[in-house]
Amino acid sequence: MKVANSPKVIVLLDQALFSGTSFLSTIIIARMLDMETFGQYSGYLLGIYLAVSGIGAFVIQPLQVLVGQITNLKQYLTFAFWLQVLAVLVFVALIFVTTFIIQANFPFSALVFAAGFLLHDFGRRVLLALNRPKSTLLLDAISTLGLSAGLFFFYLDHQKDLSSLFGFVGIPYILSSLLLFWQIKPVYFEKAVLLTSFHLHVKEGKWLFLTAITQWWSSNLFVVASGIYLGAAALGALRLAQSLMGVLNVLLQAFENYILPQTAIIINTDIHQGLAFLTDASRKAGMLFLPVLAVTLIFSQQIFVLAGGKEYASYAYLLQAITLLYVLVFISQPIRLLIRALRLNRHFFYGYLFSLTFALVFSHSLLSNFGLTGVLIGLAASQFLLIAYWVYILLNRNLQLWKSFTSF
Repeated sequence: MKVANSPKVIVLLDQALFSGTSFLSTIIIARMLDMETFGQYSGYLLGIYLAVSGIGAFVIQPLQVLVGQITNLKQYLTFAFWLQVLAVLVFVALIFVTTFIIQANFPFSALVFAAGFLLHDFGRRVLLALNRPKSTLLLDAISTLGLSAGLFFFYLDHQKDLSSLFGFVGIPYILSSLLLFWQIKPVYFEKAVLLTSFHLHVKEGKWLFLTAITQWWSSNLFVVASGIYLGAAALGALRLAQSLMGVLNVLLQAFENYILPQTAIIINTDIHQGLAFLTDASRKAGMLFLPVLAVTLIFSQQIFVLAGGKEYASYAYLLQAITLLYVLVFISQPIRLLIRALRLNRHFFYGYLFSLTFALVFSHSLLSNFGLTGVLIGLAASQFLLIAYWVYILLNRNLQLWKSFTSF
């Protein structure tokens, strides 16, 4: 019971539920849709993830670092909740107006899904930052049950189009947002706190916003370009391979949502203890991370065909390559979080700017000459650039994270 009630165990269970739900739902949707429609679905999700990054830069990312320093917590949470709601409404309105102006064929039920998903993602990150993992687990459990029901009804529906799909899977996230309102009760308005919080978020968020947009494009420019250069089917295959590696996001997101706020709090008191905490968490995560990588690498073709069907068999090499890429992602994670915890937001942004510049310069030639292999080369090179720049910045501050690893 002591182990089961441990906050770290509950956080890991919650992230397993959240990422596992995303993982399984992606496979189920890939099975129910044809390859090209799944590629279109993946394209819409990429747009929603861009919104998550942009809005999160002004709302949740500053909150993750500032929450341990705020004294008027109830008022601050009220501010953060309604700022998130306002940002989501602006995003939905912009998409609606843009679609109307250009007369695009857009499934408007995707806006319901986007609004619900953005609020749900905000809610779980807030609850984790507040060190309330049980509340987070409840929030994700309800959304998982609702999503399972939505996919079941979509399976029974004869009209297998994206409008119907987004309608069925969007409602559960709206319901979980109502639960979030009940959990944090954002009704404590105090003008002075709201104004102070707003200025803090603008100050912290201006670099984080530029970083978030740059980060998204540096991470996804090659992916988006694959859809443009190679078609929706190629995009669908690449996104399925990335989604299958979502199991590893159980660990990566645990770093982002739980380890980051804790590291920032400890570093504010003692930087050496903060480094030791981050190092210890990274080593423990590696014990779970590496075996999953090994199994995926060995059985990549069987896994890919099982997930997507026989039409994906010729793309199995993508899963092998993405598996190897995740080794680099894992190596960069503690370095990335240390940059964030030290609030080196300008250098956080510059790292992704260099990565994006590389992608912009070389994406055309890589995709034109090497197709999907060019995408993989570009993603790996971008990750190398990030690691190299951030290590250089830490060295200039006499911070050598890898020495903490060797001291254990």
